[in-house]
Amino acid sequence: MQIRSITSADTLPLRQLVLWPDHPISASQVEGDPGALHFGGFMADRLITVASLFSDGDAVRLRKFATHPDFQGQGAGSAMLRHLVEISQTQGRKRFWLDARETALPFYRRHGFTVQGDRFFKRDLPYFRMEMTL
Repeated sequence: MQIRSITSADTLPLRQLVLWPDHPISASQVEGDPGALHFGGFMADRLITVASLFSDGDAVRLRKFATHPDFQGQGAGSAMLRHLVEISQTQGRKRFWLDARETALPFYRRHGFTVQGDRFFKRDLPYFRMEMTL
């Protein structure tokens, strides 16, 4: 898989497909998208995973991380996450955090993230804040 910078607009179709398939594509946009760093993972020029990093002081926040269903469980998401952690370390960030859907907790735990705080809901889905010290 090749990982490279992409635009926020490039992320939207995959975000929608994976994260909010029953909502309009606008539901996949978040405040601050234009100023964030966006990455895409490609296999043979096909965009299969996307992720966005948002500056948060000495920390970085991962948002809208999505891997195409045909490629989930095959290492693409893990490779992307490792790449993002490495970039964040290179930038001198101290913490890496995200809001994870409850169903994704095992994935993030395998990569060294820990739950911080209590469960909360977004659009009726349960989430947890997860963090990693860099």
